[in-house]
Amino acid sequence: MTGNNKAAWTPSRACVSLALALLAAGCSPPERPLVAIGKGSNAEIWALLRTCSDDDPLREVVIGRSEETGETVEPGALEGWSARPSGSVKGETQFSLFTLPKDWRGDVVSATKLASEGDYSVSFAVGPNETVRYKGVVRFTAADVEGLAPGQWWADGKAMSRAEFRTLANDSC
Repeated sequence: MTGNNKAAWTPSRACVSLALALLAAGCSPPERPLVAIGKGSNAEIWALLRTCSDDDPLREVVIGRSEETGETVEPGALEGWSARPSGSVKGETQFSLFTLPKDWRGDVVSATKLASEGDYSVSFAVGPNETVRYKGVVRFTAADVEGLAPGQWWADGKAMSRAEFRTLANDSC
């Protein structure tokens, strides 16, 4: 190999290495349908989270809302929050979207309803330290939740029973 050929080969290898590094860094953990949303009495909205293993502690739970341009703020509507559960929260857990569960750390702005416009998501991360092995997620609107019959949960883009959600969650792991 001449010096010119070696010089031409080195940048090519560098480009391939850089591309592989970018692909590895850009990979995000898998999102799984491990969250369901249901409604209770008194306009309470519940989240049901299910980890793949009873040994997987929830690291962070995030409730978010995407807003359309020009939307007005609805008094009392949930805007979102983020919290870190205590390390003992594992397996299946249920909580109100409007109240921070006991022993969780985070800031929750008081809310009593979902906004009539915009999309919501509830997600959680599982993994040690800053590593995320997988995420549980559900996306929904106020209309999705309002359309639920008693005992139904919204997960994976459709209404289902709690038993159907558990089967979906188990199958996705």
